[in-house]
Amino acid sequence: MVVPGKSSREIKLNDRISRLEGHTPWVMTSSSNMDWNAFWPQLNFKAAADRLHGVVERTPVISLPSPREGIEVFGKMENRQVGRAFKARGAWNQLVQLTDAEKQAGVVTASSGNHGMAVAWAAKELGVSCTICMPENSYASKIEACRKAGAEVILRPIRTEAEAVCAERKSAGALHIHPYDAERTIEGAGTVGLEISQQVDAMDLVFLPVGGGGLAAGTSLALRRAWGNKVSIYGVEPEGAAGMTLALEAEESVPLESVTSSIQGLTSPYAGARNWQICQHTLSAMGTLEDKAILDSMAHLQAFGETIEPAGAAAYAAVLQSSALLAQEKECVGDRPLRVLVVVSGGNGPGAPEGC
Repeated sequence: MVVPGKSSREIKLNDRISRLEGHTPWVMTSSSNMDWNAFWPQLNFKAAADRLHGVVERTPVISLPSPREGIEVFGKMENRQVGRAFKARGAWNQLVQLTDAEKQAGVVTASSGNHGMAVAWAAKELGVSCTICMPENSYASKIEACRKAGAEVILRPIRTEAEAVCAERKSAGALHIHPYDAERTIEGAGTVGLEISQQVDAMDLVFLPVGGGGLAAGTSLALRRAWGNKVSIYGVEPEGAAGMTLALEAEESVPLESVTSSIQGLTSPYAGARNWQICQHTLSAMGTLEDKAILDSMAHLQAFGETIEPAGAAAYAAVLQSSALLAQEKECVGDRPLRVLVVVSGGNGPGAPEGC
């Protein structure tokens, strides 16, 4: 059967993924035959890259240890970014476009850490007052980094209570800088994908970590615009915080009844509405991982010499846990090496030096 808009390689691969058992439970999405430049055209990654030029790092793509012969693994190392996380991109893209009135009102956000740190950093650089609402179990280094950047930090016992305080500050007049479900945030995060497409030739597979979905939505769309359907793009999230998987299945954002994952940065209370609507077309599939697999992956990358937080290791964990998928993909490319890229999204875990 020929599916319009899909290569024979993609059809063969997707047929196989749907039958995988005993490995990451991939949930198929609907990568479509469409004009990617006309899909969410308001997201202009090149314009965002211009705003970010000279402010954030153009992080490297490096070779990472491969789990088997015949597979080349590359990492886009956002753990080496300003603030040691990709979040600096979306935060700057948001705040640098504020009007004078919005700057005067100040900004507020809810975050378990990296987004809060990035907003605090950008606000300090631009002279904007800033409030960060955080759960008490946020890494101490991230709380201190927000304070050091001059932000007012409000701690609450759990993430939902921090979100409630954020909503109160918004109602009082502060501008809410959403960590993932905002076009300017997605646009900034998508510069990760734009850079990847400029730094390397088209990959066979790309793995992206997913929390609320800003990085996954922006990066996958930027890669589709550059590489079309030639690449398979997978999102991965903790099974104890599977907001994107639930959203794609329900075709709407679904608030999580509980979050049992300990992987801070990938435990958003729901997938963003904009993000799942983009990801249902741009991702080839979504999968979930146990926390242990992510933590084991972090240890691998740390042994390789990188400063990594658990969330930053999730995409690489998917590579280590998907031996059957990789073997099947390898069959599709024949004698040449299978080219796989992961986004290493951050490096602000416990014990890391201050990030802002």
